[in-house]
Amino acid sequence: MDHTAPDFTLEEARSLLSALRDLAPEALNLPLSRADAAALLSAGIEIKSVEDGLVDFPATVDGVPAYWCWQVGESEIEWWHPRDTGFAGRRHV
Repeated sequence: MDHTAPDFTLEEARSLLSALRDLAPEALNLPLSRADAAALLSAGIEIKSVEDGLVDFPATVDGVPAYWCWQVGESEIEWWHPRDTGFAGRRHV
């Protein structure tokens, strides 16, 4: 799979999310604003749903190309899924 975004460790993803929550123009509320979406995208985070506030941080988990998965309303990143399964394949960290 061709992807140019850096892989995030869980700690990096959690730290970045915390910083973005404090710095994002609209505080990452639903639906994600254009300004918040731009902040996420510029950090290398993929937006899966603006309306649902669903975002993925590219990662590799146990050798598997994956995403750390977070949705607005969740206190922190507690889920991941292989890149080929999407939200339905979420697994607890």
